[in-house]
Amino acid sequence: MKKINKALFTLSLAMLVAACNNQSKTSIEKQPTKTEIDSPISTKIENRQEMKGDFCFKKTENKDVTDIKFRILSNDDIRGEMIWQPYEKDGAVGTLTGKLISDNEIRFVYSYTIEGNKQTEEKIMKVENGNLYIKKGELLDVKKEGNLTLKDIATATYTEAIHAVKCE
Repeated sequence: MKKINKALFTLSLAMLVAACNNQSKTSIEKQPTKTEIDSPISTKIENRQEMKGDFCFKKTENKDVTDIKFRILSNDDIRGEMIWQPYEKDGAVGTLTGKLISDNEIRFVYSYTIEGNKQTEEKIMKVENGNLYIKKGELLDVKKEGNLTLKDIATATYTEAIHAVKCE
């Protein structure tokens, strides 16, 4: 699994222009439903330049690894993958589906498997200064169905920075 993780995610934000020309690198099987990507935090974004292309990020802390890659096809169609692999423990592997909620912020639904269980988690991320920041806050599973959402998006903070890597 560790060899696969290392091989799958070595991408770079600096190579974005080259990556934009190669649209065949990422394939995500599951398409999100409108309900999955629409929420009260979503806002209509008009009159701004649309971002497109591949984005790849990796964080290694001690021997724990987080790999995130996504492709922005349009402001309302962003797809990717996220792997969180703590050293010598079960991690989480899944897909990201989302849309832009501001010029550099994305609301994702992270559908993943952890310890044999499937669940989803709301992830708010932003791309800024060559890093990907993930908003952290208290998570709730209101319906007790394995669908985690941020309790209060306004008080959640961007604390985790993941550096851009070369997309391959």
